[in-house]
Amino acid sequence: MQKAPDCRPTGRKPFPHARVVLAAVAISAVTWALGTSAVQAQQVQGITADEIRIGIHLDLSGPINFWGAPMRNGHMMRAEEQNEKGGVNGRKIRLIIEDNAYDPKKGVLATQKLIQQDKVFAMAGVLGTPIVMASLQTVLDAGVPHVFPGSNARSMFEPYNRMKFSMAAPYDGQVKAGLKWVAAAKGSKRLGIIYQDDDFGKELRDAWVEQAKAMKIEVAAEASYKRGDTNFSSQVARMKQANVDLIGIGTVVRETVGVATEAKKLGWQVDMLASAAACNAAVPNLGKENVEGVYIVCQYLPFDYATETTAVKGWMDRYKKRFNADADVSAAISYDIMDMTIQGLQAAGRDLTVDKFITGLEGIRGWQTQFNAPPQTYGANLRLGTKAALMTQITAGKFKKMSGPITD
Repeated sequence: MQKAPDCRPTGRKPFPHARVVLAAVAISAVTWALGTSAVQAQQVQGITADEIRIGIHLDLSGPINFWGAPMRNGHMMRAEEQNEKGGVNGRKIRLIIEDNAYDPKKGVLATQKLIQQDKVFAMAGVLGTPIVMASLQTVLDAGVPHVFPGSNARSMFEPYNRMKFSMAAPYDGQVKAGLKWVAAAKGSKRLGIIYQDDDFGKELRDAWVEQAKAMKIEVAAEASYKRGDTNFSSQVARMKQANVDLIGIGTVVRETVGVATEAKKLGWQVDMLASAAACNAAVPNLGKENVEGVYIVCQYLPFDYATETTAVKGWMDRYKKRFNADADVSAAISYDIMDMTIQGLQAAGRDLTVDKFITGLEGIRGWQTQFNAPPQTYGANLRLGTKAALMTQITAGKFKKMSGPITD
């Protein structure tokens, strides 16, 4: 009879291949226990074990650097504050900031670099309507979220795309509401329009024409200018010849000053109405008495330190200490852009993915900071945070609030 095998423990060490199998099983168990955190850092673009890369490009050297330079500072200030607290769910925020010089071609190149070379997780606060229009599809095609751009164009949130979010009251709604307000206050009957000859300016021009028609206000004259122009004599002369009593100016900072200055040269007192693109302290600082009386629709009211709350004064003091410059509303806007971006990242948790980030942003409800701009709310199908704006007028070199929130 054959003897049965002895199955009792022998005390001998397992064969080498058995140790390998046991080690592999142990590693698999640890990886499973860690969930996706460690593996995900290698799989999700812009995410490492200790870093989240956010891409931004702004005008730092071109015609709207009055917006771009302070916006860079605002982004940096909020990110630095968060990093001092330990970052977001254990990861530090790394901002990669490029100069687009308010040039669509440079904006496209900056976008390609940030996505393909720097491999950012998201694009936040990209500045300039024509720049975003030229680069947005590249971002979306790459599967990268495009959040809270520095543009109030309707295309920032329409047509619906789950990857894009906007915090800016739309230009067309702003100027329609502004025209209604000014016409009611001043009895305007003949509208002239001076606008930048690109997507930004044309959106304003079309909105003014549509609203004027609805209100039976005559559009008596129109004139465009090229982005970067500094001479507006022919455009203003055309308005004066048409005897308009209100000019809708589709301008940014320098151009607002240029148009108003040209009117003053002619000794012509005429009402002017601009969008939030001109809602910047640089307008009265540069234009002085020439821009007195200009109406500007704002979403954030430019600062007046003497009348600000304790919270805003404290923020302005910290900004001054960090950047050795006075804080402007553009810095507050980008500070808030980064704050909402951080909220979305925090809500996504440690196992950060694009889908979880988007869900985190969709959960923002009634958000408002110390700057007291209209609150922002998002949802599963809601990509615009607010439609509300404020009517202001430049008075004694400052922005005077003329109304509560207005919408079209």
